[in-house]
Amino acid sequence: MDKHPVDPRRRRVYEASIRTVDLFVYAVVFFGGVALVVLPFNRAVDVLVGYELLVVMWATFLLGGGLVGFVGRLSRYWMVETPATVAAAFGALIYAVILGQYALTSLATFFTEVFVIVAFAFLVRRWLELQIFSSEPTGDWRSRVALAWHRRTQNVVRRETA
Repeated sequence: MDKHPVDPRRRRVYEASIRTVDLFVYAVVFFGGVALVVLPFNRAVDVLVGYELLVVMWATFLLGGGLVGFVGRLSRYWMVETPATVAAAFGALIYAVILGQYALTSLATFFTEVFVIVAFAFLVRRWLELQIFSSEPTGDWRSRVALAWHRRTQNVVRRETA
């Protein structure tokens, strides 16, 4: 890789594509929350009868995590994206568990279940990537947080050659 580095233009295209996919996943999670609030599917309501507060919590995870994650990724302020990714992933996981009971009842439910699992996987991937951004080997906790609030991610990862 060091002997044959990727063309910088090509790398920018790849990294911009990754960012676009991340934005798409956050938008899907957000609209999943909108659908849950506006058009709750009857089976989920039936499963959670007596636990309606869980539906509110579930929708909050999807709406808040999706929206804040989207805005964080769009603005490149990753600090707000970290907790949003966790919330969105929990919302998607709850969706997968609830919907999983009915995944084989219809083709639409099966593809929705697969789509939710793929979104969850992308959210986990993004969370792991954010852990790299948040690791600072030097300084105390306050200085690391201050640096993190001012740092923005770019589409391009800088590479220094030795």
